[in-house]
Amino acid sequence: MSLGFSTTQAVAGHFIQHCETLGGLCSPLLRGALAAGLLWFCLQDWPAQQAREQLDALPDHDFVAEAAQLRQEQRFDEALLTVEAGMAYAQQPAQQRRLRDEQQRIREAGADWRYRLSEIGSGALTGEGNTLEALGGAVAADLFVFGDVRDLVIQGGRALRGEDADEVLVALSAAGLVLTAAPSLDLGAALLKFARRAGAMTARMASAIIRLGRRALRRGDASDLHKVLDNTARLGRTVGAKPSLRILRHLDDPADLAKASRFANDAAGGYVLWQAGDLGVRWLRSGSKASARLLRRAGRKGPAGLDLLKRSGRLMLQPHPLLGLIKGVYRGNVPALAVEVLRREGAALMGAAAGWLALELGLLLVRTRRVWRHWRLGATGFAV
Repeated sequence: MSLGFSTTQAVAGHFIQHCETLGGLCSPLLRGALAAGLLWFCLQDWPAQQAREQLDALPDHDFVAEAAQLRQEQRFDEALLTVEAGMAYAQQPAQQRRLRDEQQRIREAGADWRYRLSEIGSGALTGEGNTLEALGGAVAADLFVFGDVRDLVIQGGRALRGEDADEVLVALSAAGLVLTAAPSLDLGAALLKFARRAGAMTARMASAIIRLGRRALRRGDASDLHKVLDNTARLGRTVGAKPSLRILRHLDDPADLAKASRFANDAAGGYVLWQAGDLGVRWLRSGSKASARLLRRAGRKGPAGLDLLKRSGRLMLQPHPLLGLIKGVYRGNVPALAVEVLRREGAALMGAAAGWLALELGLLLVRTRRVWRHWRLGATGFAV
């Protein structure tokens, strides 16, 4: 009886000891799971982090060299846009001085009176051209009604000869004659005419202008047409005539035009849209502030940055899975802050999480061996 009681007591003691030993495994297991979870979250954003670091590692674009090349090619609007974009990005006084010096050289080169006079006259007579001076001549002609009459006569002559008249030019010219417009709206109309003649207007944008022009003439309500003309004028004033034509080439409707004119409210934004082309417009369509910020960030690196954006931009904007998880519980600035910390310190956090996980796995291995040893001793003792 005494022997049976002693054996039972020994078994119970061994059982309690094994339970306590197994319980010691719970703490490293839990900490290891937390470390593995943190490492997993960091790894989810690792490709995007790598793409963003690749963008930041690119050297800043040499805006002075590009502007000088454009000046030598007498592309003065584009040269001025480039040098002004460089000023928006430049941080060092030496960079700013170089940009200001190049800006002065561009203005002096474009101020030659013979060149300006010929361009102004050509723009006034034909309504065509690709320089600010030619656009100024076209606008001056439109201000004195001559431009609208000129275009209606040209299109009427084509219709009489059995050719197709351009409905966009007819709509803009007729609206200019019938409706009272401000000088800024005439600038927008002249620029749209430029774009139409140069083949820099999409079919959808042309259809929208024809529809708005007809509505303005039929109902006397030109508010929507005025918005289109005003947005076009703002774009032209910021980026210049020729860059505007390149941007307009990728705008499909008045909504695109409104987004482009808002984004190009300074030279940096205008430069990005001019260089990015269809890529920039497609990114603006999303309406995302993050997309707009990344566009400007890539513009700092010039064509190389925009090319990287084309290849890896979607990856850079990929939302971190932690954001969706936290937003499901709490809505506010905390989730965005947490994700921003993860993105900025992702490499360090990932290294810390990996080290933490390795430590916990090591501790778990040591304790597992200890448990195994206890079990073996316990089993041997019980057998005895």
